[in-house]
Amino acid sequence: MASAIAAIGLMHVPLAFGADQTTAPSDSLERVTITGSNISRVNKEGPTAVEIIKRTDIEKSGASTVVELLSKLPSVSVELSGNDSNSFARGAASVGLRGLGAKYTLILLNGRRLANYGFANNAEDTFVDLNSLPLAAIESVEILRDGASAIYGSDAVAGVINFKTKRNYQGVEATANLGSNEKGDGGTAGASVTAGWGDLDKEGQNLLLTVDVFRRNPLYSDKHDATANRDFGRFGGSDGRSIDRYLGSLTDLTTGEHGFPIPGCRGTVGVSRDTHDTRCFTNPVIRLSPKVLRGGISAIFTKRLNGQDELFAEASYSHSESTTEFGLPAFDSAFIGKTAGSTNPGLANLPGPSADGSLSGFTLGDQLRISRSIYEAAPRQNKVTSDSVRLVGGWRGEIGKWDSEAAISLNQNRLSDVGSNAVLKNESSASLQSGLLGSGGYDPFAYWNPPSVVNPLLTSVERVAISRLGTVDWKMSAPDLFSFNGAPVGFAWGAQASHESIDDRPDPLTVANKIAGTGANSSKASRSVYSLYGEFNVPLMKQLEMQLALRGDHYSDFGNSINPKIALAWRPSEQILLRGSATTSFKAPTLPEIASTTTAYTTVADRARCGPLGYVGAACSYSPKVYLQGNPDLKAEKANNYSFGVVWQPAKDLSASLDWYGIKQRNTIQSLDAQYILDNEDIIPGYAALIGRDPRNPALERRNPGLNKGRINSITSPYINVGRTDLQGLDLDVKYDIGLGSWGKLKFREVNNYTLSFKQSTTPGADPVSRLDSLNHPRWHNSFRTAYEYATHELALTARTYASTRNIDDPTHSQDPAITNARIPSYTVWDLNFNTRPTKSLTLNFGVNNLFDKAPVYANTAYSDTFVQSTNDLVGRYVYANMRYQFQ
Repeated sequence: MASAIAAIGLMHVPLAFGADQTTAPSDSLERVTITGSNISRVNKEGPTAVEIIKRTDIEKSGASTVVELLSKLPSVSVELSGNDSNSFARGAASVGLRGLGAKYTLILLNGRRLANYGFANNAEDTFVDLNSLPLAAIESVEILRDGASAIYGSDAVAGVINFKTKRNYQGVEATANLGSNEKGDGGTAGASVTAGWGDLDKEGQNLLLTVDVFRRNPLYSDKHDATANRDFGRFGGSDGRSIDRYLGSLTDLTTGEHGFPIPGCRGTVGVSRDTHDTRCFTNPVIRLSPKVLRGGISAIFTKRLNGQDELFAEASYSHSESTTEFGLPAFDSAFIGKTAGSTNPGLANLPGPSADGSLSGFTLGDQLRISRSIYEAAPRQNKVTSDSVRLVGGWRGEIGKWDSEAAISLNQNRLSDVGSNAVLKNESSASLQSGLLGSGGYDPFAYWNPPSVVNPLLTSVERVAISRLGTVDWKMSAPDLFSFNGAPVGFAWGAQASHESIDDRPDPLTVANKIAGTGANSSKASRSVYSLYGEFNVPLMKQLEMQLALRGDHYSDFGNSINPKIALAWRPSEQILLRGSATTSFKAPTLPEIASTTTAYTTVADRARCGPLGYVGAACSYSPKVYLQGNPDLKAEKANNYSFGVVWQPAKDLSASLDWYGIKQRNTIQSLDAQYILDNEDIIPGYAALIGRDPRNPALERRNPGLNKGRINSITSPYINVGRTDLQGLDLDVKYDIGLGSWGKLKFREVNNYTLSFKQSTTPGADPVSRLDSLNHPRWHNSFRTAYEYATHELALTARTYASTRNIDDPTHSQDPAITNARIPSYTVWDLNFNTRPTKSLTLNFGVNNLFDKAPVYANTAYSDTFVQSTNDLVGRYVYANMRYQFQ
């Protein structure tokens, strides 16, 4: 696959043309090592295609972070954007390839692994935080979309993304970038300085130093038309306004009658169309994204000893702070027993029986649910501080005819997540009881409680994690080990030993279940891995090349894995390249999957209650606790990867590629699907024991015939080797440049990723079923870029188009009676970029993302009730300016 990113003008390396390339001896051309092989080569188009994004393309993208850059590729899906407030891995960014999760994409820096982020996403999926890689320091990105376990080991199921920094640079270069949403929020600012001293070829040494800083301000809901009104009914969604402030709401759980606002509402009194309760609605300002501060320093030193022998060292440190703001602190679904001894005057003012004799208020002894936030306090915040350190030292050179390299790499990520204004469960419940009884605690009927009452209810909690990875590796390669059919055979081999560990420690108060509405995650595990691998590059015929690779890995915790690969490249003519590959790949169980204890929250549709209660769509959403437990008996996930493609270049300025890929996974690891457990509560023996429910409510059941279950409060979900995935798709890339003589050049690029099939099973013994044509798995993403280039100037317009999908997160949930065949329309976002180089030393770049301020697209199901665009596109037009200056 030679797929490229039209959105940012990705350079696709063409087939070799011209007599100078076909007749010149190989030794006269520079050999390079491309991601996906350990053997250096002259022709960059080998059996496995690699996508290359150069520094100039990065600048034209308008991206301010690595994840923004990658999000513009049609075949890349953003797993975490860094704006995720409800994730267990707050503050981090990650991407996946081929529609698979981030844990199936291997991330490398200069060809070597990095330590995983200390917090696992979804409490189990480990990944490298892309926010630890400053975009200013990246010189190029190489993306391999093929299984590569035979070369790199675990994680490379969907592919590999290798970030490369500058080498042997002399001089000083400064960059600066500014960006802002049209409404004035979400502004970004960044700067970097790169300096290089010494010429490796002339002086025998080089030192490269890069310093960078970055800041991003939050986005706010009141700044944007789509989010200012939190009632999303105008989009077909649910009502997101608050019902727990000024003063709050009450529900009588004993009678099961509809709730009503606490007298004294300072918002808008209305009836909820979801639950039919009368509520006090307010429309608060929501912080849509975190405040981010980031800085880092990196150094690369290379010392040439003699000939081609070099000593090298790399050192980097990055620090980031991501502050997420949540809603106001709130009581934990407070249940209060009303007693005859109460002296609180608020109780006396509650509505009494209505004229027809039905109860519209409360009677003595009824159990109340009070929905009231502690709005006397500031909003809750979580500040995630991440410190990443990387040290690499080694030697590279020649031993006879072998290119050799040996290195030691040490990596660490340390995290601290401090949550402010966390609500103490027992203290708040006792204070609310006392206030309701008129005994001096928190009075829910008072508009404002004093600090002496509020402060004892709140505290701060801290979660700390450390992730480490240490590696020792040795590899040797010979691009011309011997001749076969008159052409050189390349060979490479290597050995590697590594040790990884994670220590994720939650706050003791969350472990003790003393914090309202907060889960806890604990992981402490380590493993050692020993690997041996080899690779051949064989010219079967003059125009037919074969890659053979084999790698064996021994894991100290689960055993062995051996993975072969075969890939072929055939050039029947100078204009055509055919290639294909077959390989096995694997994903080792993550350390949290093996040894973790997690208390979290999930979203499910409890149809046993929703039907009798008349709840549909988003109103049927429940958020019970979910208990996840690590399993030391897990085995590695296995996969078979296949690909076949053709690259056609009939002329220098016209090239096209079309590649088919297929991935068949088995024994995938996951927690048993919570919705599946709930749907089969009374069908599969033992599943009812995994579900916790509140006691049944006789009064509510009398009013709602068919209701025979209490409200769900918890689900226990173990990790198991249970799933299978069958995935097939196409990558299309077409590039055409039209020369206009002295008037410059027109450039066109079309890139499309089309998923033919995405079938997956997540339950024991089930056959894979289609997940395609849904919010999580759209059929295609497309990018079309048109550019006009004149001298050192380029003006480009890019259309990023996303497929229409069914209005559902997962087609397997279609048994929900609220689900219809309604569809989310396709949508296109236009980006404009102007790049110019007014002097030899100065490069300027200006642009507008979402040029036409594309209106938001909304999805509403029982499992997903939100906008489908990324946060940046959701809030509309974004303007940026970048500058790079090279000092002479």
